Amino acid sequence: MLLVIKIHNAIPSISLNKGLEIAQQGYITVSGYWRYWIDSQTRWPAALATVVIYDQEAGGILVPVDAVYTDADGHFISNPIPNIDGPGEDGLDIVVRVLTASPAAEVANPNIDWYYYTQTEVFPDRPDGPLYIGVRDTSWDDRGAWWIFSAHFGLTSGYLYLWSEVSYDTPTVTCFWPYGTWPQYVWPSQEIHLPDWACWWDDIILHEYGHHVMYSLYGYIPPSMEEHSINLRSNSTTAWAEGWANFFPLVVFDDPVFTWSNGTHYRDINLETPHWCSEGWDDGDEVEGRVAGALWDTFDSDDDGYDVLDDGFHRIWNTTRDQNPDTFKEFWDAWNTTYYTHPKGPSSPYDLQDWNHTLRAIFQNSIDYRGPGDVNVDGKVRVDDVLYAALLVGTNKGDPEWDKLADVAPQPYGDDKIRIDDVYFVRSKFGNNYDC
Repeated sequence: MLLVIKIHNAIPSISLNKGLEIAQQGYITVSGYWRYWIDSQTRWPAALATVVIYDQEAGGILVPVDAVYTDADGHFISNPIPNIDGPGEDGLDIVVRVLTASPAAEVANPNIDWYYYTQTEVFPDRPDGPLYIGVRDTSWDDRGAWWIFSAHFGLTSGYLYLWSEVSYDTPTVTCFWPYGTWPQYVWPSQEIHLPDWACWWDDIILHEYGHHVMYSLYGYIPPSMEEHSINLRSNSTTAWAEGWANFFPLVVFDDPVFTWSNGTHYRDINLETPHWCSEGWDDGDEVEGRVAGALWDTFDSDDDGYDVLDDGFHRIWNTTRDQNPDTFKEFWDAWNTTYYTHPKGPSSPYDLQDWNHTLRAIFQNSIDYRGPGDVNVDGKVRVDDVLYAALLVGTNKGDPEWDKLADVAPQPYGDDKIRIDDVYFVRSKFGNNYDC
């Protein structure tokens, strides 16, 4: 971790006007606003960044005298600083610097191994009382670093989401930019390496932060293949590690569209829409996009296809945090054991319908964890399962009446045709109960 500056206060919720009233004899307070560039016409608050106040000594040497954070609007106010500049001096010679650093995240330039920063001119021989530096803009040339750092679509936004949603204080992550040719998360050093082009792609930034979150919970990342694709089969551990990282920015931004880029081209991938019949998509829990989609359909409130679940983030988070699953199947087994194992206590808020809806949400994403023969996902194999499969005999994938729920033989994903074999398979499981 690069941060070595002593911070005297936590992330503040301050009243700037109150701060300006401070005028203690022998002390100085410094306040102002910092912004960063969005485009040539637009600047947003540099929220939750470190501000260091220096006294400039002879020879231009900067000596730090205080350090605080900006608030959510980019405002800051220092602590009262003793206005002592040495014998015969007339007051501190103030310089103010804002840095891409905080307990949430650090963005560093690998060429100098230190933070990006912008600083003011010198305010010489300041008298006691308040010094207001006004509204200041960070360097235009460093705007990519501020995008990566930002609380709007950068690393800090991921930190704040977990803090506000589940009260999790994610350990500080350090991002080096620009670094290398491809985005990556490096553990156990807890570093994100981003090439120059990646600073503009918020989903890529938070994808790597999602890996950092998983590492902070597990102490490792499940083994992952070097070559993998969002829509093609890899293996179960890769699909879980990458699927979680793909899911994380969707949750933070409440948007199912994951934007992928390789630096020259980009592609928007809506992880809400893939289903059993999606062209170009492999099926099952060894596909990272299917895992991300299953997590999203568990989380979100929009119904589509088999998915009618609106569960939010907490159970997903609790299962991942407490059980550290290495695959989606381990995630489901841990979820199943935690929330559905009988006998359920009288205070349990979850029931068979909840279990049914969860199975259907992941089934929408071609992950089939039903009990064998349980066509209608009610935890039992009964006559209605047999009848439904029989009604669809002769239908194939792509037919309007075809329903993947009835394509049950052979296991696990069927052959995309509903045949008499499917009916016989359901009958062979008649009477089974899977309501755990």
